[in-house]
Amino acid sequence: MKKEARIQAEKMFLKAGGKITNREIAKAAKVNALTVGRWKRENNWEAKLKGEEQEEPKEAAGIIRKKAARDKAIKIYLEAGGNITNKDLARKVGVSPATISKWKQLDNWIARIEPEEDEEALPEESERVETDLDIGELASPEQIIRLNRRIDSLLQRDYLTAAEVAALAEAKSDLLASVEIYLSIVREVGELKEED
Repeated sequence: MKKEARIQAEKMFLKAGGKITNREIAKAAKVNALTVGRWKRENNWEAKLKGEEQEEPKEAAGIIRKKAARDKAIKIYLEAGGNITNKDLARKVGVSPATISKWKQLDNWIARIEPEEDEEALPEESERVETDLDIGELASPEQIIRLNRRIDSLLQRDYLTAAEVAALAEAKSDLLASVEIYLSIVREVGELKEED
């Protein structure tokens, strides 16, 4: 019974914003006014009252800071073309790597990255090089280097989409085929030189 009265008394005090006397609380809770005073001290009602008053502005400020950090994080991520770790990104904007990961999923950051349109980009699916096609183009050292660079750029990412994993697998396959063909050409040239 006393516990319920104590809880009721505290709620009354907080609801009134502290602008209620111990006698008024005691009368409503059917206890002595001195008991209310003791409860006030023991449970630190004044601090709770101040905490509730200050909690709302702190929360609003926290939301504003998080929004600014989130906006900054996605900007940095997009400028890096997705080639930045969650840990590095978190350090730059002042949040945890887990928060970055959560934002990436919620806002689908991966989909916002535009595909690279440089010469190192892999050909579109319709233009992909088959391993048994043009030996000269497929086996050139430049082609091998370009494929290698593209593979490296994909491997540096923290997260790959299904399409990027497929592109990576195909690039690795093309790279191995290119190296095999290139080595066979080098061997054939070497054999031809030995015959001369």
